[in-house]
Amino acid sequence: MKNGDAWVTSLGEQQALALREWQWLFVPVVVWVVLTVLAALAGPFETYDSLTFLPRLAYWALVVGVSVGIDAGFRWVLRHWPIVWRVAARLGYAAVLGAVIHGINSAVFPAWTGWGRLFWLVMIVWVVAMAVEGMVALMKHVTLANHADIPAEAETPAPDAVFQQRLPHDKRGTLIRLEAQDHYLNVVTTAGEALILMRMSDAEMELAGFAGLRVHRSHWIAAAQVQDVNRAGGRLTLLMADGCTIPVSRSFRSGVDAAGLLA
Repeated sequence: MKNGDAWVTSLGEQQALALREWQWLFVPVVVWVVLTVLAALAGPFETYDSLTFLPRLAYWALVVGVSVGIDAGFRWVLRHWPIVWRVAARLGYAAVLGAVIHGINSAVFPAWTGWGRLFWLVMIVWVVAMAVEGMVALMKHVTLANHADIPAEAETPAPDAVFQQRLPHDKRGTLIRLEAQDHYLNVVTTAGEALILMRMSDAEMELAGFAGLRVHRSHWIAAAQVQDVNRAGGRLTLLMADGCTIPVSRSFRSGVDAAGLLA
């Protein structure tokens, strides 16, 4: 029954991880539904007089859905950019969204034509986007100002502190290695192993301040946990603290060398 229990536990962990991943969709969906209903009831921009309720509801569901989707895409692409560049990029966002809404309006309203209406849409979208970015920046500024009054902790958080929060409490320990398994990562620590729903590239970014490196398309290792380096027939492998042998691919060999592991 031991293997059966482990399989059930692993399946439960994967289902819980998948559920947490889907929760990221909750906020955009709620925003889409709420704004769609409010716009359909209020009928702004003369849609109240131009469309009956059900067509108006469908129209605003499409417009708001496209707006939320494009906004989410821009925020994901620009998530690591400084605020100045994010604000500047909002003009591109306004141009894309304005053009899409202009196309929708041209199909729905026969009288909707001309470059003037397109430029008007782009300006409206840009002003709203700038206002939202300004509010977000102001909220961050106020939050940082409030935190500045709080005495700093004497102990600096570990560089893998955020990543450790992804692991079950009983599996949190010194990182040894990560192994990609489809859409999951098998995280090996001194406390054991845990499967988390995360891409290797995202884990690398989250562990940027940690003394570790990618040595293979499917493997990341903590440099301090390398016990031995083996070279056989031109093949390079690393013996890790958990007893596992990890291959080093040619494309990552220079990084391993730069980390001083081959000295």
